[in-house]
Order: sequence, then C-alpha cells, then structure tokens
Amino acid sequence: MSIFDRPSSEELLEAVIDFINAEIKSDSYPVNKKFKFQIVLNVLKIVKREVETGKAINEKFTELGSKLIGEENFSIEKLSEKIRNKELDYENQSLIDFLYDLTEEKIKIDNPKYN
Repeated sequence: MSIFDRPSSEELLEAVIDFINAEIKSDSYPVNKKFKFQIVLNVLKIVKREVETGKAINEKFTELGSKLIGEENFSIEKLSEKIRNKELDYENQSLIDFLYDLTEEKIKIDNPKYN
C-alpha cells in the first residue's frame, strides 16, 4: 500500500530506463553520445534496484548489526568504531559473516553480474 498515485517511482524509473535503452540502440546518436547514455542507464538501473530492495536490505542489516554490536541503534560508523577500539575483534566470525553478506547484497544492487 502506498499513499502515492501511479506511476510509482519504480514505474517511472523503468520508463526512463526503457527510453534510454531504445535511444542507445537507435542510429541517431554518435558512439560517444551512446556511451554517455549507457553510463546514465547504468546509474538509473542501480537506483531502481536500490529503490526496489534497499529498504528491506537496510532493515535486515540494521537488525543484524544491532545484535552484532550489542546496541539498539546500529550504524556502520558505530561498527567501525567498535572495531577500531578493539571492542569487536576483526577476526570474529560473526563480523566476517555480517560484512560478507552485506557486501554481497550491495554488489547485487551495484552490479548483479558479479553475483
């Protein structure tokens, strides 16, 4: 349920992605312009994936991170501080698993081909 009317942000992003994709495939632009369009297209796809899944990923890792650092209000800065202050051992398997899983989720958004 959303209080916003259609088209949704996901639908708007998809429309722009489709438009740029069609422009890239047309013969109406020189190669250097197509390359710039491809960069914009890649950025929009990252934004779309983050819009679609970012909230769930953030909630999941905020909860996991809170358990990891033993504090209710988790942040990457707090995690870094605990590691820096040697309150959390960088060889701790739970920390390694957390960072590995978080990195994997970020890669799925940034470049799903590497997953």
